[in-house]
Amino acid sequence: MTRSKRFEPIRDIVSNAAKDLSVAVGEAARRVAEIERAVEQLKAYRDEYTRNVDGTGGATDAVQLQNYRSFLDRLGEAMRVQTQALVAARAEYERRHALWSAKRIEAETLDRAVGRFRQEERRADDQREQREVDDLALRISADNRA
Repeated sequence: MTRSKRFEPIRDIVSNAAKDLSVAVGEAARRVAEIERAVEQLKAYRDEYTRNVDGTGGATDAVQLQNYRSFLDRLGEAMRVQTQALVAARAEYERRHALWSAKRIEAETLDRAVGRFRQEERRADDQREQREVDDLALRISADNRA
């Protein structure tokens, strides 16, 4: 079995792994975007809520003020949790991207190696065929002289 044939299954496995990691990178990127949107929505909601409450002219009683602060605290906690999730999602994206990048380089390297092996095998086959043709030509020439 030729070297190129021995390396093709390895190249295929690595190439498929790179494709799988590419899908995982895409999923991680979508997760980051999803969490970023959630954080932005929470910020926008907080800003809108504070504008609306500020627009009431300051006529709030103690219960309304306590409810307002409690709600802002819960909203702030939700934003903190989503921000932590965003940091974790970005780290996961970076990790997956690094794995994919390394696997892609490995796959490209193996692909080039298989290509070189095939080229060397073709060159060796061409040289062998040329030697056979030369040998045949010598035999025919020797037979014609005899």
